Amino acid sequence: MTFAQIQTFLAVARLGNFHAASRQLNVTQAAVSARVRQLEEELDLRLFERGRRGAELTEAGRFLLPGAEAIASTWTTISKDARHFYAGRVPLRLGGQLSIWDQQLVDLVIWVEETLGALPLALNFDHEMNVQDAIRNGVLDFALTHEQPAPDLTGVALPAERLVLVGSEPFDLGQSDLPLFMNFQLGGQYDAFVARHLSGHAGQHIMMGNCAMGLRYLRKRGGIAFFPVSMVVEDIQHGHLFPVQGVPEMELACNAVYHPSSVLGDLTAQIATAARSLRSSGPVVALDTMS
Repeated sequence: MTFAQIQTFLAVARLGNFHAASRQLNVTQAAVSARVRQLEEELDLRLFERGRRGAELTEAGRFLLPGAEAIASTWTTISKDARHFYAGRVPLRLGGQLSIWDQQLVDLVIWVEETLGALPLALNFDHEMNVQDAIRNGVLDFALTHEQPAPDLTGVALPAERLVLVGSEPFDLGQSDLPLFMNFQLGGQYDAFVARHLSGHAGQHIMMGNCAMGLRYLRKRGGIAFFPVSMVVEDIQHGHLFPVQGVPEMELACNAVYHPSSVLGDLTAQIATAARSLRSSGPVVALDTMS
C-alpha cells in the first residue's frame, strides 16, 4: 500500500468521480483507476461501485475512509515537520495526559515564544493517547502526565495538582440531597479518591471528557465536581462556586516527561524546567475546605 493509493482513494471518495480525481491529482484517469484497483487487490475488497453517475463508496469503502483520512493527516504532519527540521526550524510537539493541563500547555507555548523565539509548535489534546508511548514513537516531544515516568524516559516531578470539590451552591457531604456529580477521566489515583470520599453520596453522575467544558457545564447546569484549584479560585472568590464541606483537597501527581536521546533533548529539558518554574510561581491559594 502506498501513500499515492491512499491519496487517490480519498480524492475519488470526496469527488465521487475518477475523472475529477485525476484532474485534482494532476494524473491520468488511467493512473487513478490503476491505483484504486491495486488498493482493492491488496485489501481484497471492493471499495467503489462504478456507474454512469460516477463512483460511490461501498460499505467496505466507507469503513476504510476514516482510517485513510487519519493516515493522510499523519503523513501530512510528519512530512511538514521533516521539512521544518531540515530547514533548520525544529518542530516542537507538546501534549498532556489529562485535560486539566490544557491551560498549562498554552502557558508553556507562550513561554517558548517569549524565551526561545518563534518555533513550529503543535499542541496535542488527544487525552485518550498514551503520552509516554507517543514520546517513544516520536508523535510527541514533551508531555505532562500523572503517571510515573518509564525508565527509558526522563521525568521531572512538578508541584502536585490540587483538586477541590466545588458546587454551584453551598453543599455539605453529609446532606442527603447532593446534586448531580460531574466525573472526569483523571486516572486511577483520582478514581480511588472519588470512590473513597463520594461513594454512596452522589446519586446522579455525568461523565465529561474535558475539564474546561465541564466547568462551563457546572456554571450553567449546577452540580458538584472536582477541579484544579487554579481553574476555580476566581469563581470561589466571587461567590459563584463553593467548596463542598466535608471533602479534603486531593493532590494529583504531575510529571514532565521527554526522551533523553531525542534530537530535541536539550530543548525539552529547558521546557521541563520552565514547566516546574511556572507551576511553582503560581499563586498559593488557601481554600476553606473541611476534611
